[in-house]
Amino acid sequence: MRTGGDERAPADAAAWAAFIGRIGRQREAIAVTAARIAELPSYRSIPPPELIPEIRRNYATALAGLRARRPPRPDEDVRAYEESGERRARQGVTLADMLQGWTLGLEVSRAGAYRQAPDGQHREALLLEAIELMTAWNTLGMNAAAAAHRRVELELARQQQHDLANVVRGVLFGTPGSQQLGELERLGVDRARCYYAVRVCQHEPVDLGEIERWLGTSKSTARPPGLVAPIDGDVAGFVAERPPPAALPVTAGLAGPGTLAAMPAEFRRASRAMDAACASGRQGVVDLGALGLVPAVLYDEDVGACMLERYVLPLQREGRPGTVVLDTAECYLRHDCQVQQTATELDVHPNTVRYRVRRFEQASGCSLRHTGSLAEAWWALRLWRIRATPAE
Repeated sequence: MRTGGDERAPADAAAWAAFIGRIGRQREAIAVTAARIAELPSYRSIPPPELIPEIRRNYATALAGLRARRPPRPDEDVRAYEESGERRARQGVTLADMLQGWTLGLEVSRAGAYRQAPDGQHREALLLEAIELMTAWNTLGMNAAAAAHRRVELELARQQQHDLANVVRGVLFGTPGSQQLGELERLGVDRARCYYAVRVCQHEPVDLGEIERWLGTSKSTARPPGLVAPIDGDVAGFVAERPPPAALPVTAGLAGPGTLAAMPAEFRRASRAMDAACASGRQGVVDLGALGLVPAVLYDEDVGACMLERYVLPLQREGRPGTVVLDTAECYLRHDCQVQQTATELDVHPNTVRYRVRRFEQASGCSLRHTGSLAEAWWALRLWRIRATPAE
């Protein structure tokens, strides 16, 4: 493509000027473009006359480039295009529709060029050069507008996520203000319905979108089946239906169902269930009832400290030999005091298991044949195992 210079023949320059002059006199192109863009779904709320000033400016900029017979330079001023992209994003025009609008504008321009191209041997060359330049200027404006639209789109998404998190937090922590209550109504949440409180321990590579699909809150309905949002590093919220047990490799604490007013108490239980499940290596949906005494082992620090002092620390002070005894005792209780099963798991002789169990009893001053001592030893060893296992 020739882009200007003294080597251009005068007749060629004159033919080009005449051709571009005819293109510039096509006043109907702007109205046609506006009408076609106005038919795009997300543009329908914008009156076509409101589109015309920007379309006229875009045409004028491209026409100036055509008259100068040059493509855009790297340092072209694109602020007007960026403002246009930002404005469309805030008006709710989708990025796809905005890009389609730029494509329609180029189609109208190309059609006009074909109509105005002179007959003769230079027609194809003039058309090719003009369309290349039109495309280059259209691409400049489209890319600048799209980048600005995307920035605003992300900004609005972050603000929407922040507002949603505030609504969810207000429900779960029992502090919904009038604004949050209004948002619940706007979002279509049925305040008379019962929900499950849920807290999901989020891990890579599972993202928020996958968790929302798992919980069923990504469905677009007039009455959403619940709301969830990132809160304190996890994903938390309330859902109308109990999630499937193990659809994702994550750990979720669940409690309920209950009314929205009961969500703070249910959320505390769901949080305890999640923490206990994570500490004990459980995945999927769990509630406190499914975890037995593990939550109490984790949360009752005073009792835990006493149990560790009596049953664990004396052997821990012995170093590696004491740790081997603790491992054996923990495995022994986990297998319901069955010597053979314990020996099989540890790959040792049953007499070795019996010896280590006696060493545990001697060091702690207890007898695992007594129910009370057995329960206390289980508590201590469970807490020791949880603390000794690194979190993934």
